[in-house]
Amino acid sequence: MWCSALHPVIGGSGHELTKDIYASSAVRSTFSDAVGNADCVLFFGHGSETELLGERNVALVDGMNISMAAGKVFIAVACSSARVLGPVAIQNSVKSYLGFNGLLVWIHGDPNNQFQPATTIGIRRLLLGGTTGDARLKMFEAFGNAVDFYLNGTGRGTANSAIGWLAAYWDQQHLVLLGDTKAAL
Repeated sequence: MWCSALHPVIGGSGHELTKDIYASSAVRSTFSDAVGNADCVLFFGHGSETELLGERNVALVDGMNISMAAGKVFIAVACSSARVLGPVAIQNSVKSYLGFNGLLVWIHGDPNNQFQPATTIGIRRLLLGGTTGDARLKMFEAFGNAVDFYLNGTGRGTANSAIGWLAAYWDQQHLVLLGDTKAAL
């Protein structure tokens, strides 16, 4: 759902969506087929320190096939993958790896519309001509804005205020960019 929100930006920025795969139904060969001509891989799904998960929580991307993304920008909106898989990606010539080195947390359903925008704003910036460094900075700032929304802003009085600011702060602190900070698409 969060990735679908980027479809208009992808098409409107002169980029082409080469393959739209849903992690819950993806298998390893799907990744192999999709990554070929892409200049950027956007992954939204479940992850662990060493892998990004596809169908039935089986490894879709890991140290054995991350090299297929060599020369590309890789963004993983998934738990923990920037801890181990991210450095392995950089060692295997992935240009940049933007992801989280801890759990990615948010309020289920994002009722106050804070987490989807915070997560996708940096990707939008990258698609519209920014660098991976710009993307990380935009995301970092947006998670900070979500913290402020729940801690001091209009979200302060909501039932989600305590968990909201804590989740946004956690995500902000675990957002990591590895590799070339000046990589662009």
